[in-house]
Amino acid sequence: MKPRILNFGSCNIDHVYLMKEFVRPGETLACSDYQTYPGGKGLNQSIAIALAGGSAIHLGKIGKDGEWLLEILKSFGVNTDFLLTSEKPTGHAMIQVNSEGENAIVLHGGANESITVDEINQGLSLATEDDFLLIQNEINNIPYIIEEARRRKLRIAFNAAPITEAVKNYPLDKLDLLFVNEIEGSQLSGTTDRQLIPEALALRFPNTRIILTLGENGSIYRFGQDIIPQPAIEVKKVTDTTGAGDAFTGTFLAYFSRDEDARLSLQKAAEAASQCISRQGATTARG
Repeated sequence: MKPRILNFGSCNIDHVYLMKEFVRPGETLACSDYQTYPGGKGLNQSIAIALAGGSAIHLGKIGKDGEWLLEILKSFGVNTDFLLTSEKPTGHAMIQVNSEGENAIVLHGGANESITVDEINQGLSLATEDDFLLIQNEINNIPYIIEEARRRKLRIAFNAAPITEAVKNYPLDKLDLLFVNEIEGSQLSGTTDRQLIPEALALRFPNTRIILTLGENGSIYRFGQDIIPQPAIEVKKVTDTTGAGDAFTGTFLAYFSRDEDARLSLQKAAEAASQCISRQGATTARG
């Protein structure tokens, strides 16, 4: 039986505004289009895992206004038995997408930040030592989740996004895999040189596999003396970069969880990210 991936992650409602350019302070601009999509790093990554053939169990919280997100996850084959309902509203994001396909995001955590220790223990009780745990920085009680997952001998993957000062104090030395982009990697490594980030992180966390994503410059895997670069896959037109990192992370972990083939996992993750940026919205699902 293939390992399961327990994804303790966020579910958001994404409000997407298409703009010629981003709004500046004191400015009011009209958008050319508005759409609502399912989103949240957790939801996006659970769907990416499922699309890549992985076994995804999504753990987290939504508000009553987000029950349609649960149905979307189910439609992709994601197990939602431990996606609980909160009295708080579902997390949401206000996303501006400019004419270059770049995004600017304002995030409200909502129900994502109401997960209790008892609910964490209940969710992790599902796991066996063969399973992986995936988390992102859009929910609360992350240090406890990492410590408890390590106590249960799970293999832990952490996507350090969105980066905050608090992340530096998380027990990152207990991770098996750490996913960072250039900004996150720079803040955690202390260097702004993208070529030195993987090495600096590998020295700080010698027992952790480092996966650095660099957008159009591809990605790098580093563990011990193993260094694997992966070029980005060119697309004809970048439509929307929202969720590309999530597609990458979920796909990588789905493949890596099978036989720990980092090179194949990088290649498949790059393919998934390229497909993501060539269309509108953070997932292949639509609200």
